[in-house]
Order: sequence, then structure tokens, then C-alpha cells
Amino acid sequence: MLFAKISTQVLLLYVIIFLSGFAGLGYEMVWTRMLGVGLGHEIAAVLAVVAAFFCGMALGSWSLDGFVSRSKQPGQWYAFLELVIGFWSLILILLIPWANRYAATLTGTDPSVLRHWAIAFILPFILLLPSTFAMGTTLPAMERLFSRLRRDGWSVGGLYAANTFGAVAGTMLSTFLIAPQIGFTATAVLLAAVNFICAAGILIGPARGEFVRPSVQTQHAASSNRILGTLFVTGLLGIGYEVVAIRAVSQILENTIFSFAALLAVYLLGTAAGAAMYQKLAPRHKFEWILTRLLEGTAFFCTIGILILSYSEKIFLWLRSALGGNFLGSVYGEIGLAASVFFLPTLLMGATFSHLAQGARSTTKGLGRALCMNTLGASLAPLVFGVLILPQIGAKLSLIAVSIGYIALIFPRQRSHWIPATATLLIAGMLWYQSDTFNFDKPTSNVRVAAHYDGVMAAVTVLEDNQENYYLKVNNKFLMGGTASRFSDGRQGHIPLLLHPHPRRALFLGIGTGATFAVSADHPDLMADGVELIPEVIAALPYFESATGPLNKYTQLKIHCADARCFVNGIREPYDVIVADLFHPARDGAGFLYTVEHFSAIRSRLTSGGIFCQWLPLYQMDLSVLRTIIRTFLRVFPEGVAYLATNSLQMPIVGLIATDGPLLFEPDYLNSRISSQTMRRTLAAYQLGDFYSLFGLFIAGPKDLADFAGTGPLNTDDRPIVIFRAPQFTYTQNEPAHVRLLELLDHLHAAPNQILKISSESSEKLAGKRLAAYWRARNKFLHVGVGIEQTADVEEMLAKTQQPLLAILRESPDFEPAYRPLVTMARRMQSIDPEVAQKLFLKLEAVKSQNKGAQIVTEQ
Repeated sequence: MLFAKISTQVLLLYVIIFLSGFAGLGYEMVWTRMLGVGLGHEIAAVLAVVAAFFCGMALGSWSLDGFVSRSKQPGQWYAFLELVIGFWSLILILLIPWANRYAATLTGTDPSVLRHWAIAFILPFILLLPSTFAMGTTLPAMERLFSRLRRDGWSVGGLYAANTFGAVAGTMLSTFLIAPQIGFTATAVLLAAVNFICAAGILIGPARGEFVRPSVQTQHAASSNRILGTLFVTGLLGIGYEVVAIRAVSQILENTIFSFAALLAVYLLGTAAGAAMYQKLAPRHKFEWILTRLLEGTAFFCTIGILILSYSEKIFLWLRSALGGNFLGSVYGEIGLAASVFFLPTLLMGATFSHLAQGARSTTKGLGRALCMNTLGASLAPLVFGVLILPQIGAKLSLIAVSIGYIALIFPRQRSHWIPATATLLIAGMLWYQSDTFNFDKPTSNVRVAAHYDGVMAAVTVLEDNQENYYLKVNNKFLMGGTASRFSDGRQGHIPLLLHPHPRRALFLGIGTGATFAVSADHPDLMADGVELIPEVIAALPYFESATGPLNKYTQLKIHCADARCFVNGIREPYDVIVADLFHPARDGAGFLYTVEHFSAIRSRLTSGGIFCQWLPLYQMDLSVLRTIIRTFLRVFPEGVAYLATNSLQMPIVGLIATDGPLLFEPDYLNSRISSQTMRRTLAAYQLGDFYSLFGLFIAGPKDLADFAGTGPLNTDDRPIVIFRAPQFTYTQNEPAHVRLLELLDHLHAAPNQILKISSESSEKLAGKRLAAYWRARNKFLHVGVGIEQTADVEEMLAKTQQPLLAILRESPDFEPAYRPLVTMARRMQSIDPEVAQKLFLKLEAVKSQNKGAQIVTEQ
């Protein structure tokens, strides 16, 4: 009976420590996302929260180690610690939103690198300290309770494995199931309930009568200080490997919230499996011999992981295809790639920690100190490797440094075992010789890599094609424009600026290549600020000067290296126009740029009559996500309207534009708005120089948008459903972008009174009728464009397009986009068949003459 009772209690302890790990990593995922709103980039939030976790745990485990180790009631200590974690986590629900606002004030609009990172690391540390301090002692307290219950001091590996397996479950379930369904606040409440259940389970079970149980004597096999030093270094190297490898592999994966969860889960799974393996297999003698073998294996498999990273793109694409290429197949592919890079190194890391911690354990103290030194090293890794080393020497050399670090730990112990170390060094040397960085943008016969930057937050690459066009890519995934997209990028700047009668100050959130921001220099009396988060993107701007001009020489333009949300929350003076760039909604963290809270902050920074424009990449999202963003936008800007940036079918861009009231214009608005001939010529180059080219881009008023968006949840900081839903589009083979564009237009029914101030004047009514005809022609033009395949043969192309385009021009002779290609083909035909060309010119002249005598004040 006694044996059965003890076995049941032991099983209960394993379940409780599993649940404790579940809650701990669940908190890490939740707090990272919640603090990311105030800290900026998701990578900054991840590094800061990881450092805060480990540093707080180190303080707790060291400070309370002696008390817990000597206590006759470690179970009650454990229950108390779980209660502290749970209660403080509930308090954080109120503190984190306040801290995010305070962080923006502390950071300011132009923080230095030191100030930015100091705030990013210190604020989460202070904020999370009560919980992380308590977390640091839960494992030592559980180990003491477990050892006294079983009368066996050999339990570190098993308990660490159970706790870490719980962490795997907490990571995956919190990210894939719980938070998407109930939001971050409710998830934090649920996790706090898990802490309370753990405390109650201990108090009503294994902790009863524990004060009469004797302690267990355990002799460690080596110098305590030497073990603690090794624990510190292995903690630094282990998390350093995680931080740098995740940054490297982010150039291959889709960089969604699910990508990070998959990487972290595999890292934890390998660590847990290693601890379990050690608990089951490791002999209880030959301490130094076992440690040497574990360090050799860790160094070797870390180096093999670097080798695998060099082929990670091929591995991921093969796995993704083999597993179906859909959402689940893509996620499984990310998990598979993470396993190929992480699993074997972390397997040895988990066993190494268990071995060292077991060796450090003594009767009165030990495991707490061991955990402290390991987590203290781990807490420094994000700063040392993520912020200091990686930007200086690149991801590959940083990972090689980790392998060499493990080798360095071997030689003071057993110098005779040099074969594994030599093999590791040879592989590392080969990798070093191949390249000093991971750059997955490989040059081809048509494209070369003009520049590559490995930064803390992203890898940035500038590509050049055979036509000397430059393109900007971030993390090998996100094409941020280039010199070839100057026309579209420039229109995204001019359109919102033109819709304001006289803008004095403008703010551009997201710079990219700078082409959108640069058009601010064309508008007289305008001062503009541009905000870009990634320093390496700013460093790459000179490559795009053929499209932007020398941005650093425009005195009226100023570039800030800052997070968009932090900048908006930190500024004090209002702006006449705020333009938000094309933020890929699936990218981890980008969903927070489409929340009610962010839109509300922007509205509070607008002058009276100020205009906000949020550009949306319809080619990077499905209509479900679009509806969510529109619903959220209209909650803050109920008078919002929608425009197209261009008539592109391949890369359609929709702009949500609003002010503090109805956005209506006089038919002669553009004449009074543009007084400079230089400005007229500039706008003509962007095909925005007349009434129809500007207002012909209008697609929906507030009611149409609200009807299209429908009812449903809003995207909020607490429940950012965009970051959970948008990846499903990214991971899936989707229909061409024009399908979504045409479906959107078919839902909308633009009317002239939604954009024009129309009275009883006949000229105003005529302007409205002609604008409505322009919209019908535009929609037909887009539908026609879908069915026409481009060809270099001008005769074949003319045969396909002449009749459809002439029919569109008869619908609206003002629709220049249909007129221009016909004129171009007619000119080319003059050298091939002059008679055909002449007939086409006559037809175009006849169509144009339909408006003769109907000129209105909007024509320039």
C-alpha cells in the first residue's frame, strides 16, 4: 500500500511540474506578444522577454536556494511560489498596457541604439520580475520534495524533462489553439488558473506531512565552482545557438507567429528528450568522462546544424511539398526543418544541463545555484549573441563561435580526447571558408546580390537585375519594392497628400526603398518624417536614389529609425497627413499595426481635417483578413473610404483613407489644389494630373465598406486575430491576386455623391456622371485585362485588345489607361502596317471627340 501511495504521489508530482512548465512557456508566448506592442519589433520583444525570464529566474533560484534546500517543507515552498506566479500574472494584465505606453514615452522618437536596447531589456525585466523570480525556484523546490518522497537524490533529469515537455505543450497550445480563440488576457487568466491548480495539488497531496521526511544525502563528483562555471557557459552558448539559428532560419520560413512557435517547440522538445534520456541511461559515476562526451557531442552536432542550415531552403521546400503544401503541411515543414537543425544539439544540451545540475546538488544547497548559473548565462545570450555579435560577424560565424565555445570547455578536462574536437573544428573551418554569412538570395544569370546586411532584427538584401534595377528584400521573403516600382510607390505617397488641401506636416510609417516617402519633396511647404524600424533598410537607401533622389539632402525630409507604434505614441505635435506603408499582415508582429488601439493612436495625432491612409497589399492577404482590417479601421474612422493605388492586376493595392468627417470634394478641387506648373508636370508623370486620374481610383464609400466588411470580431491588441489568420493565406497555394480584386470590386458600388459635393449645378452633375462612367470603364478594363495574355507581337496584341479597349473608351472617353496602350500599339504599327495604324488613330480620335464641348474645370 505504501509503495502504491508513493507511486501515485510521484506521478502527481510529474503532472504538476509538467503543468508548471506549460504555464511558464505559455506566459512567455503571451507576454512576448503583449510587450511587443511597446517594445517594437517582435525580435526585440522576443530577445527582451527571453532575457527577462532567464535573469529573473537566475535571481530567484540563487536567492532562495539555501532556504528551499534546507527547508523541511519544500512542498509548501513550491505551492507558495506557484501562487506568487499566478497572482502576479493577473496583475500584469493591467500593468503591461500601462508599461507599453510608458515605454513609448521613455524611448522617444529618435532613441540611440543604447537607449533603445536598454529600455527594451530593462523594462520587461522589472515588469516580469516577481513571476520570473518565483519561477526560478519552482524546479529546485520540486526536486527537494521529489527526492524526499522517493528517498532518492537522482531526480533532476526526470523533473527537468517533465517541466520542459510541459513547456513544449504550453508553446504549441497557447499559440495554435488558446490565444487565437480567447485572446491574450483570457489566456493569461487561464495560465494563472493552472498555477493555482499546481499549488492546490501540492498542498492537498504530496506536501501533507512532509516536515517529518528526512533529507537525502548526495555527494557531487567534481568541484562545485567548476560545475557552476560550466553551467554558466553552457547556458550562454545554448541560448546563443537558439537566438542566432532562429534568426538565420527566419530567412527560409514564413516568419509568422506559428514559425516562431514551431522553432521554440522543437528546441524545447530536444532539450526535454535529452534530460529524459539522461535520467534513464546515465550511470551514476565517471562524472568528468560523461561530461566530456556530452560536450563533444554538443559541439559536433551544433556544427552539423550549421551545415544543415546551408541547405535549409531546399530541405524546407521539399518537406513543404511532400506534406501537401497547405497550411498544416507548411507548419509541419517548418517543424521538420527546425528538427533537422535543433533536435540533436538540444538533445545533448538537455542531457548536459541535467548532468551538471545533478552534480551540483548537495544536501543543503545546489540545484538552485546550478539553475541560477545556467539561466544567468542564458539571460545574457540574447544581448551578447543577438545584439552584439551577430550584427558584427553574421549568423554563420556566430554559430561557429558557439561550437568552438563548447570545444573550449572540453580541453581543461580531458585533453586526450581530441578526435571529436578536431572533427568539429575541421567542419567549422570548412563552413567558415565557404562563406562568412547565410545569404539565401543566391545570384543568378539575371540577378546579382548588390549588398547584404545581417542585422539584429532582420537580414536585408539589395538585388540588382540586368536592367540595373534594384530591389529590396527582407529576410529573403518580403520584397519591399525597388527602382522598377517607382510609379506605384510614388502614387502611394501622392494620393493621400493630394487629398489634403494644404498639408504642412506628413508622417510616413515604413520607408522601404524610400520611393513613397520621397515624393513629399515634390509638395511645396511640406515637412515630412519617415519612420523605419530596421536600421539595415535605412543603410540600403542609397541603392535606390535613381527613384528617390538623395534623401539625405532633402532638408524638409527627416528619417527616424524607430518602431511605428512607439513613434506614434511618443510624438506630441500633430500631422496633417499620416501614411502607413504596406505591412505584410502575416509577418510576425505586423498584425499589431492594424489594431483598434494603433488606429486610435494615429487618429489622436492628426490635425483637424487631417488625413490618414493605410495601404493594404491585397496580393498578400485573403478577403477574410481584408474584411477584419476594414471593420477595425471603420471602428476608429467611421467615415473611411477606399481607393486603389493603381490598376494593377498582379499586385493590387487598396488604400483605406479617412479624416475626422466625410471626405467630399468639389469638382474643381484639383485645379485649386495644384497651382504650380512644376507640380502639374510631376503628377502627370505619375498619371495623377487630372480630376479623373485621381478620383477615378475611388472604389467605395463608408456604407459600401461597412457592408463588405460585415459583422465579426475586431483586430485588437488583446486579440490580434490578423496575426493568427493571415498566415493561413501565406502557407497556402492561393488563387491569383486579381481574383480577389475583382471579387472586391463586384461587392462595391461607388456613387459620385460618396466623394463629390454635387449641388443642382449642371456642370457638377455632369462631372458626377462622367466620373461614374469612368468607374464602370475601370472595372471593365480590369476584367478585360484578366483574359488577355501579354505578347511581344504587336499585331497579335492589337487583334486581342483593340475591340475591348475601344468599347471601354466608348463607355468613358476619359479613361486614359485604355487609351494609352492603343496609342502605343498604333505608333508601333506605323512601321509595320501604316493603314491599320491610321485607322486606329481615327477611331481613337472619334472616341475622344465624344467629350468635345463638355470640358469641365478639372481638365488641366
